[in-house]
Amino acid sequence: MKKTALISTALCLSLMATGCVSSKKTPATENQATTTEVTTEATTDTTAPSEATTGDVKSSEAATGSHKVKVELITLVKSLEGESEYTMVVPKITVDGKEATEINESLSKYIKENYKLEVNEDHANGMSTKIFWGVKDNTLSIIICASETFTDYFTRDVFNYDLDTLKTLEDSEVTKRLGMTDEAFFAKTTEILKKYCEKNPSSYDLDKTLASVKYDKITPFVMPDGTPGVLCPICYSADSQFSGSDSMRCFNMTTMEHEIFG
Repeated sequence: MKKTALISTALCLSLMATGCVSSKKTPATENQATTTEVTTEATTDTTAPSEATTGDVKSSEAATGSHKVKVELITLVKSLEGESEYTMVVPKITVDGKEATEINESLSKYIKENYKLEVNEDHANGMSTKIFWGVKDNTLSIIICASETFTDYFTRDVFNYDLDTLKTLEDSEVTKRLGMTDEAFFAKTTEILKKYCEKNPSSYDLDKTLASVKYDKITPFVMPDGTPGVLCPICYSADSQFSGSDSMRCFNMTTMEHEIFG
C-alpha cells in the first residue's frame, strides 16, 4: 500500500519568498542505469547486502527467501547544477529472470504523474526522486524518496509486493511477515513518533501525528538491510513554516531513528 503527501503550491511560493530557493546553473539531461542485485537462497537467515560499484552499475547481494531479485534503477532525467543533482528515477524489477512488467509499469506511471521533473536551460523544477529497496523472505519493498528542487520539502512512498505472486501486499500481512502483531506494530510506531516529535515540539503537532497511527495512514515495509521499517506522516504545528501540511517519513523500527536514505 502506498502513502504520499505533497506540499501545496501556495506553501511552495511562500517558501520561495522566504529565501528557500537555491541558485541554479545550466543543467545536463541524460539517461543512466544503475543495477542493484539481490540473490535470495533457501534459508531463513537475512544478511545485510554486500555492495560493489563499477562505473554506473551498483550491485548488492543478500541471502533470504527463495527468489532471485534484480532491480535496475533507470534515470530518465538528470540535472547537474553546481554541487546539486536532480533526477527522475524509475525501477525495472526482475524476479527469477522474468521482468515484473505490471509492477514496473505501475511504479513508472506513478512516479511520472506524481513527481514531475522538468529541465530547461536555466534549472530543474519539480520533484527529484531516488529509489531504494529491501527484501525479506517473500516480501519486496520499494521506497521512493522525493525532494522538491526549490525548497527543503521532501516526502516518501512505500510499495510492498509478494515475490511469489508479484501482487501488492496488504499492510497487515506485511506486519505479520515482519514478525509483529497489528497491536505491537501500532504501539511501536506510537513510541517512535513520540520520540521524534518531542525532539522539536514547536515544529510538530504530536496529537495529530499520533492520530494517524492506523493502516490508512502508515505503512510497514522492509528496510534495505532487511529490518522492519514504518512510513508515517509527520504533521506540522500551526506555528511552523509548513503549517497545515504533513510529510511522509521513514523510520527504522529497530533503532527507532528517522531514515533519510541518502
